Amino acid sequence: MNLKSKKSFTLIELLLFLGLFSVVMLVLTTLFANIVQRQLEVESVSASESDATYLLSRLQYDIGRADTVTYPANPGNADNTMDVVIGGQTFSYELNGTNLELTTPTSTYVLNSIGTTISNVSFEHIGNISGNPTVRISIDITSVATDASGPETATINTTISVR
Repeated sequence: MNLKSKKSFTLIELLLFLGLFSVVMLVLTTLFANIVQRQLEVESVSASESDATYLLSRLQYDIGRADTVTYPANPGNADNTMDVVIGGQTFSYELNGTNLELTTPTSTYVLNSIGTTISNVSFEHIGNISGNPTVRISIDITSVATDASGPETATINTTISVR
């Protein structure tokens, strides 16, 4: 009788393959999870830092070219709203929910990105009445993307004077 040998895998070969395949998949899954975690960290730091840089630049630009600060009106007063007059037109910075908004005579702009929230905004008018108006600014910028240690926060604490 002529028996043809069939080519197939034995049970031990299949178990070895499944065991090795499981180890490879575990390593790849761990690697992928680490990559995703690093991406979240980079996104949260990038969003908060880039918004902090933009907001600081915008505030320095507008206050630097302003004629005067009309609100908060008197030295020592602080609020989460600031009005400056530039070329006879009023520009208002105001915290609206979790966004910092700039209202110009023609439009209203949200100054922070969708990747961040704004909180603890304080515009304090400092200096003497006869000198150039000066504003002490404090703003907390928190990223929406969170990593294992929580959201990234950047804080602006600065003083800017009208030129």
